[in-house]
Amino acid sequence: MKFLNLCLSIPNLDTIIFYIVFVITIPIYLFSSGDYESLQYYLPSLVMAAVTLTEGGSPDLFTNLYPTNCDSTSFSGFLSTNLINCLAVVGILMQSLVVSSATSSITLGLVSGIIIFAITFPMAQQILPFFIREVDDLRNTAFGGVYFPGNWHKYMAGIIFSMFLLGVQYVMLIGFTKYILSTGLKLI
Repeated sequence: MKFLNLCLSIPNLDTIIFYIVFVITIPIYLFSSGDYESLQYYLPSLVMAAVTLTEGGSPDLFTNLYPTNCDSTSFSGFLSTNLINCLAVVGILMQSLVVSSATSSITLGLVSGIIIFAITFPMAQQILPFFIREVDDLRNTAFGGVYFPGNWHKYMAGIIFSMFLLGVQYVMLIGFTKYILSTGLKLI
């Protein structure tokens, strides 16, 4: 019982657990197993996971993991957001460089980087939290304020919309890859 009270009294325990599992353990495993392809896709998706957990857990859990409101963030929230953003940018750069070198097309590497950047940052940072809030508002109006324990509806909405965004990213990457490779489009 004392251990449970200690765990509950540690500030930012939820953020620490996220970092241990998702930012340290999984990337180390992917890197050590030589699965660089999964790593380059995994790192940008950290933004979506962090946004989902922050928005789904508000106002009690994950408040300093990836806060969207920069005015009211603490230093730990600011640091956490920027560290996750840096990891996502590393993943985007890795993927762009790999695509560019594999296809010998700088244009394709640049276009793939822009697509992934557009999905990862503006859409995941702005549209994903909006979608989760709208699902929560819909739950309040459609079900008459019925309480669902643990905000599971927010987490599920975030996971589903994140999968949708990743699907859109995949379709766009495949479409532009086929178009650029078939036309031989080159940068000047």
